[in-house]
Amino acid sequence: MKLQAFIDGLAKLNFPRVLHEALAAQSDLLAATIRDALGQPPGGPHDYPWRQSGTLQSSIASETEDLIALVGSTDAVALHQEYGTATIPPRPFLAPLAEAHAEQIADAIGHAAATALRSL
Repeated sequence: MKLQAFIDGLAKLNFPRVLHEALAAQSDLLAATIRDALGQPPGGPHDYPWRQSGTLQSSIASETEDLIALVGSTDAVALHQEYGTATIPPRPFLAPLAEAHAEQIADAIGHAAATALRSL
């Protein structure tokens, strides 16, 4: 009887929605983390691009559709900073921060999935 109740609950659970919402929350959090990293004024540590006008910083956004999330920038300067140019050394900020937070993001999405399943 317990198995049938679980199966019935699973049929009612919109699992793709649970995963989508967790993914969207985590991609928004990653975008905010990247924006924060781009807040260093000129003259300070140069691990990430310095905040000049704030345009690059404000261009960082996330978009989630179904189970695909994109986090990035619409500013062409991001490409030059991430990979460098003939005159500017690379100062990657998108890939390193995504990599640094990948395990935390996966854990949070897994936790959301487990919580949804436990609620059945």
